[in-house]
Amino acid sequence: MSVFQLLEKGNLKKYTETLIQNYAISPKKSKGQNFVINKSVIDSLLIEANLDEKDTIVEVGSGIGTLTYFLLQNCQKVFSYEIDPILSTIISKEFFNFGERLEVISGDFLKLEIPPHQKLISNLPYGISSPFIKKISEIKNRPEIIVVTLQSEFANHLCAKPGDPDYSRISVFSSFFYEFEVIQTFPPYFFTPKPHVQSNLVRGNRLEPPKLIRSKDFFKFLTLLFCRKHKKVRNNLQVFAKGYPRDLQKLFRLEIDKLEYCAYQPINLSPNQILDLYQQLKEIMSTF
Repeated sequence: MSVFQLLEKGNLKKYTETLIQNYAISPKKSKGQNFVINKSVIDSLLIEANLDEKDTIVEVGSGIGTLTYFLLQNCQKVFSYEIDPILSTIISKEFFNFGERLEVISGDFLKLEIPPHQKLISNLPYGISSPFIKKISEIKNRPEIIVVTLQSEFANHLCAKPGDPDYSRISVFSSFFYEFEVIQTFPPYFFTPKPHVQSNLVRGNRLEPPKLIRSKDFFKFLTLLFCRKHKKVRNNLQVFAKGYPRDLQKLFRLEIDKLEYCAYQPINLSPNQILDLYQQLKEIMSTF
């Protein structure tokens, strides 16, 4: 029985064991290599992506090609990124018969140009979750739909709403680019090696962000605002005073106290309120 026949029968565990044995693969924790061995993970990714035979897909972290194979059954073209040169070589060899419909890109997705595509689907390596969100925000032609598996802790931060304990800078930042929601939870034994935590399937629908979000200083502002998210806004923004001469610092702090949301806790502010706050802060800073 060929390795592809194992996939067709839904025997992902045997497929994984076969490739690991044939190529003496040693999964690398440093690269987030936790291979899917339960077909329900793949099925859920495909259902939520609502694939069309004309779709062009980007996959991040192709691993040993388990998801890649099923993507190719349901779309026109797959650009598959794999940072591990050994695995990218294996995929290129095993999937040779798919020809130009599959382009395996050996390299770091976070550092490379991304071709136009409609959807991004991935069993995402856990270690790149936060930089992944920053990366997709910078893509010129962002995908319409993102469907990924993420570490549950990060997924909760990504999808948190104002007032939630997990509400954070990444919740705010990501909400301007995609409407994210947690769809499903998977136990560790659906993957090998087993991660220490559960995984969540997250779907994101593209939004058009305000131009102000594109400012290079906005993410830095969010970082400082949420450094102590239960403290009042005025306390967290006082750090900006340090950029001015001593004689102006007191005046700057007085201006901070006039901000509309200065007495609020960041964790209770909506993304739009935080955007207003950022704009007000920029106006103050422009006068100093």
